[in-house]
Amino acid sequence: MSAVAHKYLKPMELLLAWSDIWKQFAPFIMTFIVVSAVGFLGKVALFSKANQPFWAAFVPVYDVIITMRIVGRPDAHALRMLIPVYNMYFAFLVCTELAQAFGKNKWVDYALACVFNIFYILHLAFSYSIEYQGPVYHPKAPVSNVVV
Repeated sequence: MSAVAHKYLKPMELLLAWSDIWKQFAPFIMTFIVVSAVGFLGKVALFSKANQPFWAAFVPVYDVIITMRIVGRPDAHALRMLIPVYNMYFAFLVCTELAQAFGKNKWVDYALACVFNIFYILHLAFSYSIEYQGPVYHPKAPVSNVVV
């Protein structure tokens, strides 16, 4: 076999290897694509319902900033999502505040918002009876303004 023929066999072997990988992981890849598409659709509708730009759902960091604006938090609070371990607590906190921003104030709503996040976002976004109430986050008063 000449060196030229051997050179052309490598891409074919690579293509066959990718074909085998696709056969093994196609269900997982397709499930990921469908769940991501549903999540983006929910965020687009939710941002539109809260009078925010719909295209922000597709910009990776800006969508978190817009979520902070929807719940009334400062934009800088989006950086809290970068702190390991604390980000899990903060994500649940933002989920409950998001439910509150749409008038959902019962513990069942908070649990649903945290556990079934994507589906609850779809519920908030596409339900005709749920309206955006406005920001809910209110920072605590500074210590210097507290009357003793």
